[in-house]
Amino acid sequence: MLGLSKGEVKLVNYNPEWPQLFQQEKQLLQNMVGEHVLGIEHIGSTAIKGLKAKPIIDLVVGLKSLEDVQLLGLKRMSEADYYMLQKQEIEGKIVFAKFPYIKDEDYTKTHFLHVVEYNGDWWNAHIQFRDRLNANQDLAKEYEALKLKLAEEHPKDVTAYAESKEMFIKSVLK
Repeated sequence: MLGLSKGEVKLVNYNPEWPQLFQQEKQLLQNMVGEHVLGIEHIGSTAIKGLKAKPIIDLVVGLKSLEDVQLLGLKRMSEADYYMLQKQEIEGKIVFAKFPYIKDEDYTKTHFLHVVEYNGDWWNAHIQFRDRLNANQDLAKEYEALKLKLAEEHPKDVTAYAESKEMFIKSVLK
């Protein structure tokens, strides 16, 4: 199963289908907005082989400039069930979530798009973190243990869960 309800924090065992699901989404995005995109990579815990993760596929989408996000077309993105997260303000990054729009109902998010400047700080950080954990299983298991602890502490607070992982992520990137 792919996806979680809004605000939910739940980890599941690694699914060997996640890389294929990423490839399918990458192809969809390339067909839809590929002429504006310089790169699309699978990031986040679902991109780390063997790691327990929230069942949501994270993708980093690289543009020449973050100002080019307008070229993706919000209407076109919403037709593919991607919506910009207005409350998610992160300098240098624009985040979209994929979910079927159902007014006033609970919905399941299945994908996150982190739109950033190609080869910029965010692009490089996401790729380096993924690559370092894939190259070092001990480090990946340490991250997994932290994620399991935090998921237990914050089962309904995805913001607290994410913020609590920051120190570990920064230490890996140093």
